[in-house]
Amino acid sequence: MRSRTIREGSVGLLILVGLSAFVGLVLWIRGFKWGTRTYQFTVTFADVAGMKVGAGVRYRGVDVGKITEIQATTNGVDATIQLDAPNLVIPRNVKIEANQSGLIGETSIDITPPENLPSGIQGVNPHSSQCDTKLVICHKNRVNGEIGVSFIELLRNTDKLTKVYTDPAFFDNVNSLTKNASLAASGVAKLTAELSLLTRSVRQQVGTFSTATNTVTVAAAQTANRIGNTADKFGNTAEEFGKLAQSSNELLTSNQANLNNTLQQFSKLATSANQVLTKNQDNLNTLLTEFTKLAVSTNELVATNRGTLQKTLTNISQSSEQLTILVTRLANTTEKVDVAKIVGNLETLSANAAEASANLRDVTAAVNNPTNFLVLQQTLDSARATFENVQKITADLDELTGDSQFRQNVKDLVNGLSKLVSSTEQLQEQIQVAQQLETVNSALKEATSQATDSIIHTQSSPTIPHKN
Repeated sequence: MRSRTIREGSVGLLILVGLSAFVGLVLWIRGFKWGTRTYQFTVTFADVAGMKVGAGVRYRGVDVGKITEIQATTNGVDATIQLDAPNLVIPRNVKIEANQSGLIGETSIDITPPENLPSGIQGVNPHSSQCDTKLVICHKNRVNGEIGVSFIELLRNTDKLTKVYTDPAFFDNVNSLTKNASLAASGVAKLTAELSLLTRSVRQQVGTFSTATNTVTVAAAQTANRIGNTADKFGNTAEEFGKLAQSSNELLTSNQANLNNTLQQFSKLATSANQVLTKNQDNLNTLLTEFTKLAVSTNELVATNRGTLQKTLTNISQSSEQLTILVTRLANTTEKVDVAKIVGNLETLSANAAEASANLRDVTAAVNNPTNFLVLQQTLDSARATFENVQKITADLDELTGDSQFRQNVKDLVNGLSKLVSSTEQLQEQIQVAQQLETVNSALKEATSQATDSIIHTQSSPTIPHKN
């Protein structure tokens, strides 16, 4: 009795253990795990692409869940995904693809997050009621997926490729391409032979060109040396002109006071002459004294000036002496002279003297040293000789190389020298201005002679009776 009870208990216990093992095996096969918390979300695909319930779900290539349900809808297929990792937070902007892999074409879902994850994503709980669906995929959310690698698409593309390959037009194009390639290959062979001949010819031409280049280099070096010498000469001339300009400015500055005094004294001369003719002989003596002072200041001005100015001011001094003699004669023959004519002549003389002073003031700034004129003439001769040499060298270079660019550069150089030569015309104009100084001198002499003739004519006219 007792043994029977033990046997029946053992059988019952064995049955319970077997049932427990069977249930555990079923749960294990279905992936059931005790003490784990999961969350689910639904992915909508355009096609099932071979997906099945229980297929794996991978995140960055790691298995993190499985497909628990697949349901077909009007506009696609909804696959419910269950993630076994409760702490895994998936960003909202992930890329979800259904890919087929392996020999039997097993379909799995791959979840690929973007390279830059949003900040603060680790602190979000997918199961929380405050889960931000714009930031992460929360529990029971719905997202869109796409079909990735699929054998069906591969078969379709293979079928299209087969149709294209079996098309007669394709074979015709391939045959035409082969014929054209053969013709092109023969043409390339001919071109290679011609290039070989051309290479030999070019080697010979390079030798000739190298010799010509050496010759051109030597000629260019000589030209550069000549141009450098010419540039040095022009630089020296420019320095001398600078010194001349500086000395002219100093001369004008130092003589400005003397010229102003001269003009004032000429004005005083006219006034004194009027007073002498209207008042008495003593005023004429005062006029003579003032005019003598004017002659002295004019002599000082002549001592500080150069060249033609010195000659001109010397003539002015001589004219002053003659005017002194004439004034002395006027002092002796005051009662015998026609006063109105003398006044007119003296006014004309004063106007001519003022005009001459103005001309002297304008010409003083443009006075040049004769030594500088000689240097300028030598520089112009050197520039002309250099210009002729450059033209000869340009003709030789044209015969040697025939390079249009080189010819253009030499032409530009020649044009620059021509402009430099033409700039000397301004200096020649300054020479003409210096020559005008002699014209002013002639004008002063003419004015003096007119005054002398007028006085002599007045003395020769009948005397006016003296009234007591």
